[in-house]
Amino acid sequence: MRDLQHKILLILVAVTIIGEVVSIILWIRNGPMGGEPYARFSLAVDYTIAVVNAAIFSILNLIALIWIIRRNRIGPLFLIAISIINRVISDPIFIGGAHGIFITWTVILVIFAYFDYRKLAKS
Repeated sequence: MRDLQHKILLILVAVTIIGEVVSIILWIRNGPMGGEPYARFSLAVDYTIAVVNAAIFSILNLIALIWIIRRNRIGPLFLIAISIINRVISDPIFIGGAHGIFITWTVILVIFAYFDYRKLAKS
């Protein structure tokens, strides 16, 4: 069961990184650099702030993924911390209910990271 939870966590973190990169691409294509005067997404801030936020957190999630792959106890704790910080920072960036989906995703990430940390701490 431990390996299954660990593999699910790895998949969740990988999907998170892919999602961050895709959001960067979408915001750049639909922002002023892509010919649009504003991003067509429900952003409450300039799209460049959202792009920078996604870029920073994709790098931080990549670091967490590497630590989790190596079964370093810091990895799951780091993932929990950056996930919560990302949600707090991202809350004023988005308008509407789309942020609820990201909050749900973060809760799932935190749960799996917590269980992975507990298993690593016991061994």
